[in-house]
Amino acid sequence: MRHRNAGKRLGRRKEERLALARNLTSSLFSRFGEDREFITTSIVKAKWVKPFAERCITLGVKGYRELQKAADANGTSIADLKKQQTEEKKKFKDFSPKVQEHIAKSIHYRRQAVSRLRDPNAVSVLFDKIAERYEKRPGGFLRVLRTSKRQLGDQTVVALLGFVEA
Repeated sequence: MRHRNAGKRLGRRKEERLALARNLTSSLFSRFGEDREFITTSIVKAKWVKPFAERCITLGVKGYRELQKAADANGTSIADLKKQQTEEKKKFKDFSPKVQEHIAKSIHYRRQAVSRLRDPNAVSVLFDKIAERYEKRPGGFLRVLRTSKRQLGDQTVVALLGFVEA
């Protein structure tokens, strides 16, 4: 019996479950902005990975908000702020202390997302595109839609894990 053992095992060890969550979330984020903003997987896996992916999106939204605050404190837009850092080679210490504080918080959220996802492309999509769309939404970024299809082999119910407002 599994008394007081919360969570699904999915027939995998802890490391394998974490890798599964990272891979499903990364593939979902990489599809963002295309005509299909969803992935197909089993209903159990979709329900299991949804909280993990939503926490990552929340990190992206928090980082985007901090970057917006830094741009407001600097008197520019986010694009101009990024342009100053990349093209004009303006160093971190050259910004005002208030801008430095917000940029540091934004970098902190980005590093947390990198430690969870381990995919730099997915993190860049998360902070550049996904966070911008869901900045004003308080939560509930993803949805699980059950389909009538079944997987070949084990006849598991297939579900779509996709973004809301897609």
